[in-house]
Amino acid sequence: MENKNQSLFFCRTTKEQCEVVLQILKKYERASGQQINFQKSSVQFGHTVDHGLREELKGILGITNIGGMGTYLGIPESLGGAKTQIFSYVQDRLQSRASGWPVRLLSKGGKEVMIKSVATAVPTFVMSCFRLPKTVTRKLTSAISNYWWSSSGQSRGLHWVAWDKLCLDKKEGGLGFRGLDDFNTALLAKQLWRLISVLDSLFARVFKGRYYRHSDPLDPIRSYSPSYGWRSIISARSLVNK
Repeated sequence: MENKNQSLFFCRTTKEQCEVVLQILKKYERASGQQINFQKSSVQFGHTVDHGLREELKGILGITNIGGMGTYLGIPESLGGAKTQIFSYVQDRLQSRASGWPVRLLSKGGKEVMIKSVATAVPTFVMSCFRLPKTVTRKLTSAISNYWWSSSGQSRGLHWVAWDKLCLDKKEGGLGFRGLDDFNTALLAKQLWRLISVLDSLFARVFKGRYYRHSDPLDPIRSYSPSYGWRSIISARSLVNK
């Protein structure tokens, strides 16, 4: 039986640490009875690791493939380049789901349930980790609003009311749909709050060691070469401060 679970292991680029990782994997094989396929495994190195050390560590691990898996848990493994293009897959995923929903067979109440329980849930995981570009959120919002107003599923329909008004609470005359930009900010603020409130978590310890070792995540300090994940999280500082 083949187990296709994906796992990531991080270690320093030293012979000793690679040998420890290899020992752990061998113990797992003996304990579980499952054998790891190193031919289908791959290894990645930082850009500062020289070619000779890379070849030595590849020999120790028995892994010859260079490169990652492309995505991990549905999120792109590499975020280099234009973010609009990188996160375009979220729009494609939502569009493919929306096109398969039975527009003609659903009432407005049914559409409301589909949008609130399914459509806005599609990008939730990626939005809890990264700030989606406004170009992407606009396209996502357009796909959702077209689904709401369309009567046949083939056209965008006539938009009688601005989508921002439909995102207001029902007490205020709206329908309570989520504004994706605000929802994105709320999810990132939740991550920032975890850094403040759960100090002993691995998540907090890693970010503290990298970005705010002698300060607080709410302090407007400048970090050297920050990741897009960190820049996304601190973009919610103003909301958490409020």
